[in-house]
Amino acid sequence: MPKQKRTPEPDVSRAINALRRFVRGLRSAADSVEREARISAAQLFVLNELAQQPDQSVKDLAERTMTTHSTVSEVVAQLIAKGLVTRTPDARDARRSVLRLSKQGSRTVKTSPRAIQGDLIEGFGSLKPSVRRGLATGLEKWLEASGLGRVPSTMLFEKPATRRAPANARKSDN
Repeated sequence: MPKQKRTPEPDVSRAINALRRFVRGLRSAADSVEREARISAAQLFVLNELAQQPDQSVKDLAERTMTTHSTVSEVVAQLIAKGLVTRTPDARDARRSVLRLSKQGSRTVKTSPRAIQGDLIEGFGSLKPSVRRGLATGLEKWLEASGLGRVPSTMLFEKPATRRAPANARKSDN
């Protein structure tokens, strides 16, 4: 029996085309940042947040970037290793560390393209509250219905860290 040709509903087509534009725009922005600044778009987003509000803890930065502590911690570690961010004891509470841009980090922010995450947050914030709620709810329901509801929400453009098994847990070649 021949397969019936499926005609997409107009709303499905609109949603898929909008998603394609999102993905294309995100990919283009990420490629531009990596090419021009030699850092990931996630790293640029963190640098921009630190430029706007220095002396943040990792916990504060996780809240500002709307991601988890561990995700931000990984990105911050990469930025420290590149010499773009410094970690120092908080002058008000020595038990706490604060992050700030290094001179090189400040130069990177000034010469880099704008972080696309900022545009997305600004654009979303410009919508009416009822539209924001409806869009957020709709996206969450779409993810659930598509089987993607349990995919972890990490920073945009940051590749998940690959964890190596401890040496004593690895198989020996002998």
